[in-house]
Amino acid sequence: MVPHIKQVRILNYKSIGQLSVNLEPFTVLVGPNGSGKSNFIDALSFVKDCLADSLESAFRKRGGLGAVRRRSAGHPTNIEIGIIMDLGNSLLASYSFKISAMFKKKFEVAFEHCKVQGLFKKEHEFKIEKGEFIKEIPGIRPKVSLDRLGLYAASATEEFRPVYDFLTSMRFYSIIPKELRNLQESGTEDHLTPDGSNAAAILRRLKSDNQLAWRYDRLCSLLAKVVRGIKKVEYHAVGQKETIQIKQEVGTKYPWTFDALNMSDGTLRILGLLLAVYQPGLHSVIAIEEPEATVHPAVTELIIEVLMDASNERQVLITTHSPDILDYKHLKDSEIKIVTIENYSTLIAPLSQSSREAIRQHLYTAGELLRSGELTPDIEKAKKESTKQLKLFPFQTRA
Repeated sequence: MVPHIKQVRILNYKSIGQLSVNLEPFTVLVGPNGSGKSNFIDALSFVKDCLADSLESAFRKRGGLGAVRRRSAGHPTNIEIGIIMDLGNSLLASYSFKISAMFKKKFEVAFEHCKVQGLFKKEHEFKIEKGEFIKEIPGIRPKVSLDRLGLYAASATEEFRPVYDFLTSMRFYSIIPKELRNLQESGTEDHLTPDGSNAAAILRRLKSDNQLAWRYDRLCSLLAKVVRGIKKVEYHAVGQKETIQIKQEVGTKYPWTFDALNMSDGTLRILGLLLAVYQPGLHSVIAIEEPEATVHPAVTELIIEVLMDASNERQVLITTHSPDILDYKHLKDSEIKIVTIENYSTLIAPLSQSSREAIRQHLYTAGELLRSGELTPDIEKAKKESTKQLKLFPFQTRA
């Protein structure tokens, strides 16, 4: 199975009070606006930002500690996030940390824990409390700064490097067509930015690298299925900046060239989604918010096909409130999670037994149930799961 996040546990992050959810290699998070879908995705992005940069930068990017820490009558002061990962090659890992809020908008890492376990290999583990290793890593300094996560230092070791690489290679997207339409800086980034604002540079990488040619050809082929007549999409230099151009058959001897300025929001959004999937590099997780937005319903099936195909190589998470997404015939009920608000807190639940039975007996599709208001969550199961502590279970050895 593709390496993926198996379970996530979050406490006191934005609208999330306490939740624990199991994820599939392809997972659809469905729920109305304001239910907390984006907050869940952002919690994972927060982990990546904390490790790839710093906690201070991750908080600043989101408006500061006060904008991230959940507010409630009890005034919780700790943010906790834990993740269990299947890293492939019979390797499981768990990683969690707790951040305590201090006076004057300060914070510190109160606790951090990482454990890696293989099928027939020795377990590797470290624990840190308030900057002190209480379970040490040979060769690593016994103290870390209170405003830094220790996994960065631990990544210098062979045992913990896969965990660090997995978490820092997660990518998160909310494509904004306007950003693709604007003139873009000529950059050298190796991955697409979250809003798609460096799409021209990524196109340039795909087209100029012979080893990536198949990705570029695949992207052009799929875009042609969405917009009739498209021959190819290219980057174009404009002084010190870049833009996107498409060549399209319009019934004349030669294809016409259109700049991004003249492309529709739907075309640009689909292009951004395809770039997220076919961009250079290997990424552990790709999360995309509302891929169906500004896209014609007839194109939805192609989008979901592309994303499900991508999940054969890395984990794909999407958020949606579109019945058309859920109508896809190959989507399993176990891949659908319902995001809702329960007691003023975000809860992520599997489908109820009645919804699962209706889908499995082919009485209704998940999309039809959503349209009729009959796609219901198993709230009690979700509450029960959310009270459990994150735990890395040992492998079951075969007799």
